[in-house]
Amino acid sequence: MSRPPIPIPQAPVPDAFRWRDVQLEMSLKPFYDTSDATREAVLAELFHQWLPLCRYSDSISIMFWIGDGSEILEFDGDLEREFEWGRYQGSANRQQWHPPPPAEGESAADHAGIDGGNPAADPDGLGLHRRSYLYRPEPARFTYRWLRDTVAAIRRIGAEITGKRIQVGETFDIGPEFAVSRFKFDWHREILCTSLQFAGKFIVCDGVLHADSRKYAGYPQGIPEGTPVGRFLGRQSRCLFEAVGFDFLWFSNGFGFAMDPWSLVGRIFDGQAYHPELSRDTAASLLQFWREFRAEFPPRWPVRTRGTNLGTSVDLASDASPIGRIYDEIPAVDAPVNSPWAALDGDFGIELAGWMSHIARRPGNAFRYRFYAHDPWWNNSPWLDRYDREPHDLFLPLSVARLDENGAVERPRDLAILTVDDACGRMPPIVPAEIIPHILRCRERGPDAPGPFVWVYPFDDLHRIALDEGRPGDVMWCDWVARGAINQGFPLNTVVDEAIAAARPEAIVGRVLVTPAPEPGTPREAAVRARLEAGFDTLLYGPLKPGSVFLETLGLRAAEPLAGDFDLELRAAPEGECLAGGRRLRHLDFLSGGGWSEAPAPGADPAAHRALGRRGAETRVALAARTLPRGARLAWLRGSLSSGEYRLEQPSPIVGPLLRPMPPEKFFAADRLARFAMDVFGWRAVVPEAAPDQRRPYLTAHRNRNGYVFSGYHPDATVDWELRCPLGAPLPEGGWNVLRDGRTLVRGATAWQRDVRVFIEGQTEGRVFCRYQPSIGHGVSLRLLLTGLKGARVHFLPVSGTEDTLTILRDPVFPYLAGRFEPTLARHTPEGSVITIENVEGDLLFSW
Repeated sequence: MSRPPIPIPQAPVPDAFRWRDVQLEMSLKPFYDTSDATREAVLAELFHQWLPLCRYSDSISIMFWIGDGSEILEFDGDLEREFEWGRYQGSANRQQWHPPPPAEGESAADHAGIDGGNPAADPDGLGLHRRSYLYRPEPARFTYRWLRDTVAAIRRIGAEITGKRIQVGETFDIGPEFAVSRFKFDWHREILCTSLQFAGKFIVCDGVLHADSRKYAGYPQGIPEGTPVGRFLGRQSRCLFEAVGFDFLWFSNGFGFAMDPWSLVGRIFDGQAYHPELSRDTAASLLQFWREFRAEFPPRWPVRTRGTNLGTSVDLASDASPIGRIYDEIPAVDAPVNSPWAALDGDFGIELAGWMSHIARRPGNAFRYRFYAHDPWWNNSPWLDRYDREPHDLFLPLSVARLDENGAVERPRDLAILTVDDACGRMPPIVPAEIIPHILRCRERGPDAPGPFVWVYPFDDLHRIALDEGRPGDVMWCDWVARGAINQGFPLNTVVDEAIAAARPEAIVGRVLVTPAPEPGTPREAAVRARLEAGFDTLLYGPLKPGSVFLETLGLRAAEPLAGDFDLELRAAPEGECLAGGRRLRHLDFLSGGGWSEAPAPGADPAAHRALGRRGAETRVALAARTLPRGARLAWLRGSLSSGEYRLEQPSPIVGPLLRPMPPEKFFAADRLARFAMDVFGWRAVVPEAAPDQRRPYLTAHRNRNGYVFSGYHPDATVDWELRCPLGAPLPEGGWNVLRDGRTLVRGATAWQRDVRVFIEGQTEGRVFCRYQPSIGHGVSLRLLLTGLKGARVHFLPVSGTEDTLTILRDPVFPYLAGRFEPTLARHTPEGSVITIENVEGDLLFSW
C-alpha cells in the first residue's frame, strides 16, 4: 500500500523577485493548423516553458501579434470571416506597397527605409527587406471565431497551469512590415505619412479617412468622409474586443507619440531647421487623437505602449509630442517600454536614456521592461544570434530605477518578453531556460537605492520650452547628450523628475546630480543653485545662456556663438586614458541648443577649464569644474552634438534615426568628456588602450543592500576598463582583480555583473582575490574572502541588516572561530554604511 506524498510547504515569493505582470508576446505561427489539439498543445507548452518565471508574477498576459492591426481595422463583425495575419518572413507589404520616388538628393538605400532594403546590394530582390516569404507551406487560415475560442483557451489553460490571473491582449502597428494590409495600402492610403524618410509607409495618428462604403463592425453603413483615425480605430477596437474577449491593446512602434516615430526628423524638425510655428497644432493633433480614441475605446481596456525609439526631448523637438499631457489627461495608458534598439545595433545609450526620459514622469503605478528574445518576422532570434546568449540587455536595463513621488526607489514591476516564438513558429525551450535565471538574478540584486549618478530630468520644463514657448531647438540636445555619455561608459541609470527632486531632496543626498543646464532667471535655475548651496554635487550639461548664474561661477563669459570644427585641447584628461584618435571637435548649433558661446572669462582660473575648443583667435570651454565655498563640487559639460550625415562643406539634412558618429581617426567624440567629468567627483573609468574605431565599454552602477552592483557590456571584449571610486579601487567579487596605479582592471567578458562591497586604498599594484565562500558554520549565511592584500586600507560595505552578526577575521584559519578579529564599528558616509580596516596584509574574511 503506497503512502500519500508528504506535502511540501510552498515558500512565499520573495518581494525582490515579484513582478506585477509578466507579458509573454507571441505570433500565431506556432498554430500550424486550427485544430483543438494543436491549440491545446501549443498553449500548454507555452505556459510550461515560462512557468519558472510566471510563478513570481501576480498576473500573466499573453499578447498576440496577429498581424499589423489590420484585423482590427477590417473587422466587420462576422466571426466566420477569415483575417489576414502575419504568416510571412520579411516585408509583408513590399509587393503591395507603392513607394513614392526618392526625394532630390536622397539615395536609393536611404529612401528604401525601414522595409525597402538596399537595391544595389540585392539586385534580384531576394532579401527579406525586398519581398516576403510564407513562413511554411500552406499556413493555417484563421477566423475571428477561432481567435475568440483561442482567447478563452488561453485563460483556461493558463489558469490551470500557473494558478494566476490571465489577461490576453491584441496589438496595433503603424507600418508595412508584419502582414499584408489592404486597409493601409489599397483602401485608405490617405492616412499614410508624407515625411522625408517614411513617406507612404506608416499610418499617422492624426490621419483623416475618406468615405468608404464597405461594412465595418463599428460602421455598418461604411466610413463617413472625414472620420478621424482615432475615432475609427477606437470604435473598431471596442467592437473586436467585445466580440473576441481581449483585455488590453498594445500600440507598437511609437504610435500615438509622434507622427514619424522611427525617424529623428518629423513635422517640426526637417533635419536641418525647426518649424516651431507648427508645434502647437501638431501637439494638439496628437492629443486629439488620444481623446478621439478614448471616447470610443473606454479605459476598461488599458493601452500598453512601445513609444518611439528616441527620448522625450527628441520627440518634443522633432514632433511636438505632448507625452506629459497624454500621461496627465488620458486614462489607462502605460508609459513606453525600453525600445529594442540595443538588439539591433548595440546602442544602449539611446535605449537607456530614451526609456528613463519616458518614465521620469509616468502614468499609473508601474512601468514595464521588455526583453527581445525572438523576432517572429525577420528570421532572427536576438538571444541566440544578435546577443550570442550574452545577457547585457538584461544586466544594463535592469539596473535602471526611478524615484517615485515619495522619493522611494522604483524598479520596473512589469516585464515583457518579445516573443516566445521565432519566425518559423518554433518555441525553443532552451531560450526560456537560459533567460529566466538571469532575470531572477537581476531581480535579486536589483536597485534598492539611488545609483551614484542621478539624472534629474526637467520633464515639465522641456514641455514648456518646446510646446508653450515654441522653442524646439532648445530641447533637442537634452537626451542626445545623455545618450552619448552612456555610450561612452558614463554610469547613468537612475532618473528622477525635477519636481520630485525639488520636493524630496533627502532622497538624493550623497549622489551626484546630473541635469541639463537651466535657463537664466527660471525657477529651475534657482532650484539647482539652492541644491549646490546645500552641498549637492552636480554635473550640468548643455548651453549656459547669457545671464546664467553659472557662467560667473565657472569662470566663463558669453561670447559670440560659433559652430563648426574646433581643435580640442585637453587640460585634465583622466590619468591612464588612451587618447589615440582625432582631436577635432564638431559643434552643430542646430542640434546643440545654439552656437558655442561659453568662453573663458578674463582672470578666470585656467585650472577650472578642463577642455577647450580653439579656432584661430577664438577659444570656447567644453568642460569646466570647481569646488564651491560650501564644499559642493560643480562640473559643467557643454555637449557638442554632431553627425556624420551632415557635411559642413555641403549641408544635408540629418534624417536619422540616430546621430551617426564622426570619423574617429579625425574627430574626438565630445560624449567622452562626460566620463572625464567623473574625475571631479572621485570616480574614474578609463580605457587604457584602444584603437580610435574600437567601441568603448558600457558601465552601470546601482545600489543593492548597501553595496554596489556593477554591470558592464564590452562590445569589443579586447577593450578593458580601469575603475576607481571615491572609496578606492573596487574589488568585484568572483575571483582575482588586477590593480594598476590604484585602479582595478576589468577585462575579458562581453557581459558581466558583479557585486562590489570592498574598496581598497594604499595598495596600488598587485593581484587581489575577492570571492564569496560557503558559510560552513552555524548561523552564518555567507562569507567573503580577500587574498593578496599588501598594506591595504580596506573599506567594506556590510549587507544591510547584518551589522550585528558580522565578523571580520585577519589571516583566517578554518573553522574561523578564533584569531585576530577586527571591530565591526560602521560609520555613515555618502557611500552608505562603511567599515574600514587599516593596514591589512595577506587575507581577510568577512562573515555574516
